[in-house]
Amino acid sequence: MSPRKGILFAVPGTTCPGAGGAFEWIHSAASRRFPGVELRWAYTSSPVRRKLAAKGIEVKCPGEALLAMQADGVTQVAVVSLHLTDGMEYSELAETVAGFGGQAGNRMNVVLGHALMANEADWCRALSVLLAALPDKPGDGERVILVAHGSTDPRAEKTLLAAAHVCRRVDSRLTLGMILGTPGREAVVRDCQAGGVKKVWLAPCMVVAGFTAQDDIAGSGEASWATALKRAGMEVVPVIRGLGEIEGVVEVWLDQAASLLGISTLTPTLSPEGRGSGSKGMML
Repeated sequence: MSPRKGILFAVPGTTCPGAGGAFEWIHSAASRRFPGVELRWAYTSSPVRRKLAAKGIEVKCPGEALLAMQADGVTQVAVVSLHLTDGMEYSELAETVAGFGGQAGNRMNVVLGHALMANEADWCRALSVLLAALPDKPGDGERVILVAHGSTDPRAEKTLLAAAHVCRRVDSRLTLGMILGTPGREAVVRDCQAGGVKKVWLAPCMVVAGFTAQDDIAGSGEASWATALKRAGMEVVPVIRGLGEIEGVVEVWLDQAASLLGISTLTPTLSPEGRGSGSKGMML
């Protein structure tokens, strides 16, 4: 009997109404790309799961999702991490996958993919897509600032630092900033001032454009990145879309899933005009 394949998308999650539409887009693209493959989702952030549970929304953690897939007869699972770095939540996910594979009598083969920034080739590819997806091409005296959540986890900090260097190598006008970590908001503002930057394209480097993207990055509050850059005399153009809403970035994750499952035939994903069609709905 041929193996029954499945993909588990593991993501920190979100409590922002509407932001989860990025997950629906990824799910829809995956259902087109992998007909007949079981698609499931899990949230790795326990605080997010608790907040959703308080609202009556139950979302599985990775271990629960894998057990459900096993009970449903899935025998080969690619766990696609939608984390950007290999920090605490990714490490916990890796432990869950390793522990699951070590269970006695377990006949389900589970393999885990890498975090996006932890693979330089995938990160470079995603950056090229992000630049191409801007409403206009940045010119001289302009800067594209991607703002990530950041981390205090030592391994993630190292990955983020390397990812920031890759940004400048891909395009000297491209900067990666961190809400938590280095370089932070003030350091990025000073760097832009020192470089004589007059206009900034400001975008979240996050899977979904949730509360953080809307308020802390592009908001009008005193502590937002947009406000700090405007105070420094720069024109700010917010581009508030999650990575999960950008087709080319989604294809990076789906290519990883194909590799993990040993699927060599690459079929087209959804076109922007086809967004939302062909999905049977997310199973959390």
